[in-house]
Amino acid sequence: MSRGMIGRRTTGRRTTGRGILRRPLAAALAALALLGLPAVPAAATAPTEPHLQSRYVTMPDGVRLAVDVYLPPGTKPGAKLPTVLVTQRYWRARVLAGQPGGASGEAEAWNAKGYAYLVADLRGTGASFGTLTAELGADAIADSGSLGDWIAAQPWSNGRVGTTGISYGGDTAMLATALGNHHITAAAPLSYDFDPYEDLVRPGGLLIEPRLAPYALLLRILDQTGGTTCETSEQTRQLCAQLGLTGLTPRPVDGPDGPALLAAARAEHANNANLVDMARTGAFRDYRNGPQSWTVGSVGEKTDAVEDGGVPVLTRAGWLDAGTANGVLSQFTGLSDTQDDWIGPWNHGAGWLADPFQPARPLTRAEHEQNDQRVVDFFDRYVRDGARPDGARQVHYYTFNEGVWRTTNRWPVPGTRTRPFRLGAGNTLATGRSGATPAGSDPLRLDPTAGTGPLDRWNTNLTGEEVSYPDRAGVDARLLGYTTAPLTEDTRVTGNGKVTLDVTGLAGSANGALHVYLEDVTPDGRVSYLTEGQLALADRAVADRDDNPDWRRLRTPRSYAAGDAEPFPQGRPQQVVIDLQPVSVLFKAGERIRLTVAAANPDSFQLLPADGRAEYRIGYGGEHGSVLELPVVQG
Repeated sequence: MSRGMIGRRTTGRRTTGRGILRRPLAAALAALALLGLPAVPAAATAPTEPHLQSRYVTMPDGVRLAVDVYLPPGTKPGAKLPTVLVTQRYWRARVLAGQPGGASGEAEAWNAKGYAYLVADLRGTGASFGTLTAELGADAIADSGSLGDWIAAQPWSNGRVGTTGISYGGDTAMLATALGNHHITAAAPLSYDFDPYEDLVRPGGLLIEPRLAPYALLLRILDQTGGTTCETSEQTRQLCAQLGLTGLTPRPVDGPDGPALLAAARAEHANNANLVDMARTGAFRDYRNGPQSWTVGSVGEKTDAVEDGGVPVLTRAGWLDAGTANGVLSQFTGLSDTQDDWIGPWNHGAGWLADPFQPARPLTRAEHEQNDQRVVDFFDRYVRDGARPDGARQVHYYTFNEGVWRTTNRWPVPGTRTRPFRLGAGNTLATGRSGATPAGSDPLRLDPTAGTGPLDRWNTNLTGEEVSYPDRAGVDARLLGYTTAPLTEDTRVTGNGKVTLDVTGLAGSANGALHVYLEDVTPDGRVSYLTEGQLALADRAVADRDDNPDWRRLRTPRSYAAGDAEPFPQGRPQQVVIDLQPVSVLFKAGERIRLTVAAANPDSFQLLPADGRAEYRIGYGGEHGSVLELPVVQG
């Protein structure tokens, strides 16, 4: 649900400098001119459909949605085209006030491949009428099915629709697979949030509070909540300039009444529900306020409906993009549908390389085209050609510090064994059996300055910016770390790790939180971030394994429900289990594995307690000492 995607197209393609974006009709006319040959007069050609039509489509409840329909230039009536559908929260097209605006680079790319392309403003957004009663709400999601029906009824449609999008558009694309609409025959949700509560807004029950303020302001500007516009304040002016929104409006529909209809539609948006408001008040997963809840926008809560629909899915996520990789693996292990899943070294939207062992850089044109072509090939099979899903399920994943892609049809991958690394005296981390070392403990004090930096994994999902973790040696020196001896052999870790800490709460810990980081330490002392986990200690209760739904089988059974929350006791040791975000990394011989423990990440998470003062003791050794468990792949 990235605010950074407001300035980007919605199916994963770049918008500039790419040959695929050239219109074939224009290219043909240019070639004729160079050869000195006359073009056929327009009057002599057969009638064709409009290349771009902006119009309203009425939903079953009477709400009118603004859509842009792009057909390949020269499309004849009755052409029977496959269609790509995108539903957009951040305006389907941005134009200068009073001007029609240009074509969509994404639409041109799909048109060049022989597809119709329809992008719609979600109800309550852009030029569409209505009010958003909930972000990712049931009525907005249902509209994708109604749009699929409308597309199938058009004379240029082959009756099949592929739904796709990045971020928020990816969320709506995936949620549409639960509708049971037989016209939606494939989905390609990219950088999407499988479960917005756990995978983005409140991982481990902790609010990503510092990252939300700009996003909240963006939604106010887009929806004109309280009359907020780009010119309301210096803050809104700066945000609009940063996002390229200054002087722009949603594209009105065609016709002389378009501007008036746009004004009337936008007047209905002022009372939209706002995700950020719900994020702050909905501390627990079972929060509900009328149509607003964490479950309504969660694919995990709709797995039965998704499986019944049987829509084949291709998805793409980055290891360091919030919790989107965790979501892809939840999708793979919790859904039996045909899947082609990709987890790579990407930021949110896959515009940047995000590999902690390499400098951040924009993806090359060839890398973009490779990613794009996977989606095209997938839609060619299921939307253009109408192939039946074959039940094939694959995860393609990239390994950090090795640069190798692998493919598996099982997760955890074959050969995976859980290897425990036990915390010990002298800040050591070592394999060995429980109870092999004497018990002890180390102090941990909340440091409100030691975070993960401005360009971490939680920032990119809301901005689309690159992901960059500088050498963490300096930060680690202010935290509590445990490090192995140099490894004697290469060790490949792939999957979901887990940390069990023996924690004694001291002053300020009753409403506290813990953060853990998995890191690689090279022989020269450079520390590279790999992944992390966090937990609001009030949410530490572990449920029965049988109560864990299939989509959470890789995660510790935990409800995050209000009724299961309780303050953390002081003065008595407690076992606290924290899940790590999944990762694939090769620890090379001579390098060391480090686990770092913190009581705060001020760059991305709310401080618990709010005054930033809390102390703990982390126990090690003995029968109940702290342990890091990693999924090590043999062979």
